[in-house]
Amino acid sequence: MIVLDCSALVPALTSRTAGAHLLRGRIAQASTVFSPTLLDYEIQSALLGMERGGKLTANQVSKAIDDYRLLPLTRHETLPFFDRIRALRQNLSVYDAQYVALAEALGIPLVTCDARIDRSGAAKCPIEVFDA
Repeated sequence: MIVLDCSALVPALTSRTAGAHLLRGRIAQASTVFSPTLLDYEIQSALLGMERGGKLTANQVSKAIDDYRLLPLTRHETLPFFDRIRALRQNLSVYDAQYVALAEALGIPLVTCDARIDRSGAAKCPIEVFDA
């Protein structure tokens, strides 16, 4: 079981690097993949921003969204974690704190490509950082 954040999901859906291949393998081996409901909005923002910036074509974005819809994600609301998210505000963005708080509550690792989350030292859960 893992919590998956947007920084890991974007390359998992769009990149063909060796790091992205390892990341896809980690996601596939997880018995359950959890995310805050925030991920639905973040993934759209990231993919559409990459299209706007010329990093992805419209077809690549459509394929990534189609693949995203097929992922068996278990989504969680994060309002119950408001106090923990607030406590993390000095070290993490509110967005990153939602993933960390969910992973902490579930007692499982957070899979990310954002090394800053791990470097912050604020998380009380395992952080698995991939270079994808």
